[in-house]
Amino acid sequence: MEYPAMILLFILIALNAFFLNLVLPWWSMILPGLFFGHRFRETPLTAFIVGFLAVFVAWSVHATVINHLNEGVLSARIAETFGVEQAWILIAITGVIGGVMSGIATMTRALFGQAQAKK
Repeated sequence: MEYPAMILLFILIALNAFFLNLVLPWWSMILPGLFFGHRFRETPLTAFIVGFLAVFVAWSVHATVINHLNEGVLSARIAETFGVEQAWILIAITGVIGGVMSGIATMTRALFGQAQAKK
């Protein structure tokens, strides 16, 4: 897969995941990965990496904005509940969880596309 296509896939997944999460439940961030994972015909590893990074960035930015808007009160309380020292660690964990979910969804769709192409 060429770099412009990977960048376009990254942007499409990140923007769609960000906007879907504004109106739908948290798991809606896998939908762009499922949709775009087959359209670009990338390898499963590349699909996982691009899907992971796209939602990691989108969720981390979204969590950072929410943290900034409420002056860190909510993230500090949640971090204290989970025994985490810093609120930014909680933001990173949020990004990793979303990234793994999206990466798996994008990789799954790429694998389904490869299986269909072999038939």
